[in-house]
Amino acid sequence: MVTLLSAALPHEKFVLSETLSSVPKASFEVEGVVETCETSVMPLIWASAADHDYLDTVLAADPTTEEVELLSEHADRRLYRMKWINNVQGLLETLVTNQATILTATTSDGRWIVRLMFPTHDGVRETMAHCTEHDIDLEMLAIREMSGQPAGRYGLTDAQFEALTAAWKQGFYAVPRGVELVDVAADLGISHQALSERLRRGIDALIRDTLMIDDQPADVVR
Repeated sequence: MVTLLSAALPHEKFVLSETLSSVPKASFEVEGVVETCETSVMPLIWASAADHDYLDTVLAADPTTEEVELLSEHADRRLYRMKWINNVQGLLETLVTNQATILTATTSDGRWIVRLMFPTHDGVRETMAHCTEHDIDLEMLAIREMSGQPAGRYGLTDAQFEALTAAWKQGFYAVPRGVELVDVAADLGISHQALSERLRRGIDALIRDTLMIDDQPADVVR
């Protein structure tokens, strides 16, 4: 079954380690990743730093990158496309071999926080075994087998997914608001109070499984 893994690892055990050592206050957020071969992937990545010109120089010299290209520039951050090549102890190659998809990857407090999707749970076990064998401190933050429903990707129940999407489609989250909560509740056939609680719990799950994934204890599914 498709398995989602959220994990943290020291930046020196993944990509851009020299960049993060040279520019420790820089931050990175992966926008999307394309696999290019068995030893490299090509992400779109947002970067923020006090001196972006210096960051450009360091990125170009980083041994885990090739073909660094600046795509867009804004006041406080830049969007790059670059190729990540095989890195420390072959972790990137292991992820590609196990057909892991990098859903998100961000830097935080000297480490990478990654959210990975594996086609099977065996891929997770093989990746963890590789990390143990090569002394890579991969900290498991959360792991969950994903159901066939879209809700499973972010820890939502089917009822929470239905409530959130119905409220959004009907304009409850629009500014100005296009519908009242009581109307959405009536459409779903539940009480105003039940819908309110369902939305709050659903939003809590979304925040917990996306924005705050590195601030929660591991929730391991055997």
